[in-house]
Amino acid sequence: MPVQKVTKEEILLKSSDIFRTKGYHNTSMQDIAQNCGLLKGSLYHYFPSKEMLMKDLLCWIHSYLKEKIFPIATDAALPPEERMEKLLKKMGRLLLEKEGGCLIGNTTLETVGVIAEFHEVLKAIMDDWTYALQQIFMTRETPDVSFRMAQHTIMEFEGAVMFSKLYGNKSYLYDAFLRAMAKLQ
Repeated sequence: MPVQKVTKEEILLKSSDIFRTKGYHNTSMQDIAQNCGLLKGSLYHYFPSKEMLMKDLLCWIHSYLKEKIFPIATDAALPPEERMEKLLKKMGRLLLEKEGGCLIGNTTLETVGVIAEFHEVLKAIMDDWTYALQQIFMTRETPDVSFRMAQHTIMEFEGAVMFSKLYGNKSYLYDAFLRAMAKLQ
């Protein structure tokens, strides 16, 4: 018998696993309801559409990153190398600890230009991640150079996640991490 009471946060957490492995377009509301122990009709009580669920999920992830991960970049109690290491290791764990790839990267590739509601949230996540890394790089470089270094680090990190998942080898992500750390030398 399906569970009748769950929180929105529980639904978001469980739906993130399905979206990460099946992608946005291949995930149905039935898939999400089943994973949450709900009847499909009950899921619509919480989210009127799959688009609203995904947008809320993206906003929820963005809030988590802004509260728990990105502030590491400006922690004046830590030297820049420790800030970079701590931030990238936490991001790496988020990206690799579960089945599937990077939910933000995958959703961007799958929905950009198709589902406008996601575009601004996805850009905000990438902008904030770029800004966080830029703050660390600015301890060594100008703002313009730091901005480009931050963008390149994210691009390499996202590519390394893809290779790590594709080849079942975390060394790609570890190598990207080492190259990011070397940029602070």
